[in-house]
Amino acid sequence: MKRCFLISVLAFALSTASTSVRAQDAPKWVPMYDGVDIASYEVADPLLKVHAARVDLTVPGIEFKTTPPNENFEPETRETTRQTTAGFLKEAGLSVAVNANFYNPFNARTISTPGDANLIGLGVCDGFVESQPAANYPSFVVKKNGDVDVRVYDKEDDLSDIQQAVSGNKIVLLDGEVLKQTDKAVHPRTAVGLSKDKKYVYFMTIDGRQPGFSVGATYEQVAIELKNLGANVGLNLDGGGSTTFVLRDSENEPVVINRPCNSTKDRLRFNANGIGVKANGAPKEAPEGFKF
Repeated sequence: MKRCFLISVLAFALSTASTSVRAQDAPKWVPMYDGVDIASYEVADPLLKVHAARVDLTVPGIEFKTTPPNENFEPETRETTRQTTAGFLKEAGLSVAVNANFYNPFNARTISTPGDANLIGLGVCDGFVESQPAANYPSFVVKKNGDVDVRVYDKEDDLSDIQQAVSGNKIVLLDGEVLKQTDKAVHPRTAVGLSKDKKYVYFMTIDGRQPGFSVGATYEQVAIELKNLGANVGLNLDGGGSTTFVLRDSENEPVVINRPCNSTKDRLRFNANGIGVKANGAPKEAPEGFKF
């Protein structure tokens, strides 16, 4: 593994935290690929490092992808094959990718090795339903006509119009309002959001469990940062050591621009699935971070 700490071209913009959305602290978006802008910034209190992608759905060439089904697919037994988010980005030829669903089995062995995995909640890849909806696991979906949505699906719902889907455990932002949460736990977080007009999709990570660098976020803080990015609705995805944000460099190699907290030391966590975007064009800036 090559590790290099570089001065980020995506300069951190310091902002002041509060319990309300910091509308005056809108992030600086840096064009990265055709239709994909990147923002990286720091929140001072609590100390947070935030990375985000803004995907413009009106730009030609934008295409969403999720992890494909296990080659020996069997529902609830072998739905996908665990891989790192960096490996997913490279294999699928994506420009940006983040981790997605919660999954099982989840233990010290499965997070550090490839292998069979089962998604928790709806998972769809290229129209193929890998995992059925689960109670209390809302989904981000890309429909076959290109429309996007965040909503709750039931097992009885017609899924035939869905092209790609991933699921999380909580809708944290709804109609522009930060939803109150009883769970105040602080962790690394991954999330996806939509603008009110559904022109933009936002992918966001917040690093955590790293005192002096980034402590992690509550669900409400996830919603605050999504709204700060421009989202009107937001869904929390799997987090913790799974939280990973990856970009494609000029040589089509994955660059991890966040600093994952995981138990695999010099390796990224192997997750059950990810979601990402294909976009045209070479990087307009050099994404800097870690190469694994």
